[in-house]
Amino acid sequence: MRIVESETWRTDFLLREPYTIAYETYDAATNFFVRIRDDDGNHGFGCAAPAPEVTGETIPACDAALDALCAALEGGADDPVTSARTSTPAAAAAIDMALHDLRARALGVPVYTMLGGKHGALPTSITIGISGLEETRASGRRHADAGFRVFKVKGGRDPELDAERMLALRADLGDGVELRFDANEGYDTADAEAFLGASRAAAITVFEQPTKRDDPAALAAVRLVLDASPPPRPALLADEGAIGVLDVASFAATGPVDGVVVKLMKCGGIAAALEIDALAAGAGMRNMVSCMDESALAIAAGLHYALAARQCSWIDLDGHIDLLDDPTHPAVRLLRGRLEPAEDPGFGVALRA
Repeated sequence: MRIVESETWRTDFLLREPYTIAYETYDAATNFFVRIRDDDGNHGFGCAAPAPEVTGETIPACDAALDALCAALEGGADDPVTSARTSTPAAAAAIDMALHDLRARALGVPVYTMLGGKHGALPTSITIGISGLEETRASGRRHADAGFRVFKVKGGRDPELDAERMLALRADLGDGVELRFDANEGYDTADAEAFLGASRAAAITVFEQPTKRDDPAALAAVRLVLDASPPPRPALLADEGAIGVLDVASFAATGPVDGVVVKLMKCGGIAAALEIDALAAGAGMRNMVSCMDESALAIAAGLHYALAARQCSWIDLDGHIDLLDDPTHPAVRLLRGRLEPAEDPGFGVALRA
């Protein structure tokens, strides 16, 4: 297989419903699309969604990296992606996706089948951004009416209000739903302990990145609080603090968390994510496959990986739902909160600039 043609283009999406997390409010998203073709006429498609606040990869840097990576592929480079993972992981992820898509299309199978996946659907969480109590309750009821049974709530600014919101959702939605909470680095250890104590009756299953990414001691202290809590307790996951393979290797060695949040845009694609899965398996960590604000094509890539990842216990793949005019929407199907991949070869979608 030799790559003989490639192109990239930028798309700026508006969000149907803006949302707020601990350090940012989002109302739009920039994605880059990639198309490659090999000398047998097979095509592959990928998507990059740079997130400078998470990985430091700016939109211009992603754009330039995609051009360089495509040129390297056309020039016959064997593996230009690995070296790009650290500085421009979303660009690396887009090329990695396109290569996986192309190979699976050549084989005539979906990517998850090529990766050895066993399942065809998983329940995804739906995100509720930072908001007041009544707005949180209204969002929960609306999403429950649409069939969602897993809710990921953003917080990190006010542990007392955050706990109140979680308790209200539990009271409104009952015991048949799963509640997760993501502080996005907004807490210190005392805030995290206060939130956990006040929200215990909400039976949260996941507690995501409560403290700053550059303060591993604080995260370890939260782990001690959780270990001293009566069961069942939520799983403590690192997100912003677990960007790529090396970060996950450090967590696997030191053990302050129960798992990490795997995002293809953070780690640099499916190949890197498979390395993370192997590290997690060796350390006994369970992982969540998550996303940025991404097209359905990129969400499909995360889902296909999740369906093949041994250590994937949860998925949080809702970043496409509020993108307006997404040309790749057939790549996944969302049915009553369960996310299914297209069964066509590759990721199941083709597009042009």
